[in-house]
Order: sequence, then structure tokens, then C-alpha cells
Amino acid sequence: MPVEPDEPPIPVREVLGWAPGLRLVGADVGLDRPVRWAQATDLLDPSPYLRGSELVLVTGLSMVDDAAARAFVTALAPTRPAAIGYAIGVVHARAPVVLVREANRRGIPVFEIPTDVPFIHFTEQLSRERMDHQQRRQHGHLVELVRLGRAGTEVLLQRAPGLDGDHHALQVTVHARGPSPGPPVSPSGRMLVADLGDRIVVVHRVGESLPAGTGPAVGTSGPGRPADLPRLLGQAVAAFDLARSRGRPATAADLASLDSLARCLPAAYLQPFHEHLWEPLARHDRVHGTELLATIRTLVACAGSVRECGRRMYLHPNSVRKRISRIQAVTGRDPADPADLAALTVALTYAEGPAPPPA
Repeated sequence: MPVEPDEPPIPVREVLGWAPGLRLVGADVGLDRPVRWAQATDLLDPSPYLRGSELVLVTGLSMVDDAAARAFVTALAPTRPAAIGYAIGVVHARAPVVLVREANRRGIPVFEIPTDVPFIHFTEQLSRERMDHQQRRQHGHLVELVRLGRAGTEVLLQRAPGLDGDHHALQVTVHARGPSPGPPVSPSGRMLVADLGDRIVVVHRVGESLPAGTGPAVGTSGPGRPADLPRLLGQAVAAFDLARSRGRPATAADLASLDSLARCLPAAYLQPFHEHLWEPLARHDRVHGTELLATIRTLVACAGSVRECGRRMYLHPNSVRKRISRIQAVTGRDPADPADLAALTVALTYAEGPAPPPA
């Protein structure tokens, strides 16, 4: 059974870190299976009582021999369980080999549970994860309202009172959603974690350590006060979108660039740059075997310096100037003119993506 939208996407691999002594046995299959709930049972056929995606927790009381273990897996497999958790030290010192083999053959992971980890631990942890997930989702709705100017900043500060006060410098970071459900909600109120579906937004004090589970920041705002939250949220989300399109993290400072501007413009505005600048150069290169696009790309990367462009392309500066003259003849734009170089940069960015960062 698929995980519902209001349930946290918890993979089996994360469950293995919920308590000391939990140990995967057999093959590392099915570790990305989603966990919806936990169910303890010692029935040989628990399938009528399962909905799918459960951690099925067993002590082995009914697995008196290999045939029983095999029958248990055969009955269980059609329900698509998340995993089998086997309590060791009750009947067997280790999970039965046949149980592990038959489960792994069907893609079901098996892990051992030590005697000091009660089954209710998994239910309690899943309950906490659900509560955190629901709160992150609620925070996500509020974050979007504040970012779009449809609610005041107080709706967020009420949820995280530790962020309030003009003596606190705040920052917003946006993180790509990973396989884990996300970081826990901060009980101190000094941080607000919000789930926006494909990304996790964290509002925190500048310099504050982020909780485990957020992963590296992809988009980061500048600093500001609580009253600046709409602006900070907008910066961080825009930086995240820029980072995702160019393949590396971005900050608010990176938004002040042609790269960022080009990526924010509608295609109807960018298409003329492609049609009148990039395509004629690409066609000239194909027909005449020239490297005009490579020359523009290099000029952009070295801020229009003819000498540095020549050094990078192993050309005499006069050869670079001849290429610049040819580019001007083909496009009507002079790369030596900053405004024309900017237009050519937009054309390159739209067609090929941004230039790599300077070495």
C-alpha cells in the first residue's frame, strides 16, 4: 500500500538507526521501502490484519521449523510489508536462515531486534515522525502565505517564538528533500522547519547549527530581522530554484547575476536571444569549423578580457580580436561592448546553461 500524502516518507534504512543494536541480516534488499506503521504478530498468516507497508515485528514463537518460517513469508509477501523485524533472544538467538532467505528472495528486508528494544518503541517513533511531518506540512502552508504576502510574519513567529525580537538576525535555508522524512521540529522554538513538498525550508538564527536530517543547504537567503521574513523567504526559494537549475548551491548574492536573471525570464523573452544570437553563431561554427561560441564562452568566463581569453584558449590576443570581429559580423553585437557581451551571455545561458565558476 503506498504511503499517503499526510504520512512521512520513512524508508526502512532510516528505521535501522532508531535504536542501538538493530541489525540488518541477509541481503540489503528493500531498504527504500516506505514504512507506514508497525504491527507485532506471531500468526503464521497475519495477512488479513495488514494493509501494507508495515514493519512486521515477530518473536518467532510460531516458527517452529523451516516449513513454518517459509509458510509465514509466503503468506506475508502479498501484503507488501516494509520489512520484518525479528526479536532475538526469545526463541532464537538469530533470525532463522530460512526466514531471511525467503524474505530476501521476495525483496523484503529482515532486521534483528535486541532484547532491550521493545516493539512499542517502533510505534512510538512512528507516531513522533507523523506528528513532526504534519507540523512541518502546516508550517509549509504558513511559509508560503508569508512569502506571498498573504499573511503576516507573526503566524510564523507564534510557532517559533525563539526567532522573535529585533536583536536576532535570521536566515532562511532551503534544502532538497532526501529519502528521509526531514528534520525533527525544534522544541526550543528557535527554529522553524517547513515542508514544501520537494524542498525543506528552515528559518533559523544566523550561525545556528541546523538539525540532523536537513542535508546541505541548496538555497540560502541573506541575513535579516523578523520583519524581513517575506523577503528572506523569497530570496531563499529563488536561490534554491537557481541552484537546482545550475547544479550547485546558490545564495542571495548569486541572485544578482545575469545567470539568475536569464533563468527568471519567460521563454518568450529569451527565445529572441537564442534565435538572433546563439543560433547564427552555432550555424557559423558548424559550416566553417570555427569556434565562435567557444570564444564567447571563454570571454564571458574571464569578464571580457582579450588577453586572458587568449591565454585560456592558447591564442594570440590578435587572434581573439579577429574572432570578436567575426562574432560582431555574424550577430551585430560587439563582445567588447559590456551591454552586447551581456546579451551574448544571456543567449549562452539560455542555450547551454551557466558558465562554470572561475577556476
